Amino acid sequence: MSTLLSAKQTVRLFYLVMLLVFACGGVLVTHAGIRGPGKYCGVVVFDRWDTCFLLSGHFVTYISDAVKDELRPYKGKAMQIDASDVFQPINPGDALVRQYKIIGPAPDNHLWAMVDGLELIATSDFEPQGIPAFLLEIRNTGDSPIEVNSHEFGPTLLAQVSKSQFMASDGSSVAVITRGDLVNPSSMGSAVGGVTHSFSYTIDGEVRLPERFQLNAGQSMKARITFAIPRGEYQFMFGYGGGVHEEKSLASNTISFAVSDEGTSTLVE
Repeated sequence: MSTLLSAKQTVRLFYLVMLLVFACGGVLVTHAGIRGPGKYCGVVVFDRWDTCFLLSGHFVTYISDAVKDELRPYKGKAMQIDASDVFQPINPGDALVRQYKIIGPAPDNHLWAMVDGLELIATSDFEPQGIPAFLLEIRNTGDSPIEVNSHEFGPTLLAQVSKSQFMASDGSSVAVITRGDLVNPSSMGSAVGGVTHSFSYTIDGEVRLPERFQLNAGQSMKARITFAIPRGEYQFMFGYGGGVHEEKSLASNTISFAVSDEGTSTLVE
């Protein structure tokens, strides 16, 4: 019997190792916790591969493919659900909600962050080298000043994967970058068949946010984030605030893009 793995087996092994490394410290993870039955909050997202999850600042909570359609009418809205069946393969790590009831809009109780009046906007900034980079704009569209905490922003990078029982997502994609912030760079990596794969990002020292700052009415500030990632197709977005169980959060627009063998990025539909 051949000892060589098939291409499909190699891909599955890669993502299993990647998940284990991620959970054990391959990413600069500072947020941990057991994900069990209870209330969960987040902006309802259906990504380009139709995987559904709640985005709560740093955190992604996946919704099983079997029950995701109940949340489809609430796409883009910050909602609260009561989950009765939650699967978390590894702690720390993301979870999959397999059964739930919709409670309603996420409570706006300001335990973690002030989100009223804030708007998050992501734009691609690939030129001139074509490196996958994005500008993240935080804008105060309200009438009053808002205190902002850069630790509560969560960059999220999604990629298509083969389904696996070892991942929290049971959809066709998973967050390969999550649980980071806009203060510290973050990375993850693994070796399969002697080849090292890595997913990482850095924050531009000249275009970055203070750890804490005030946005006056009508004011905006920007940060620039650059990814070092392998060839493939991706989708990027970022969130703010929320806490996975606690309250209302925000999510930016999404940007779909592809990275070539040469590391050049292009936008895709």
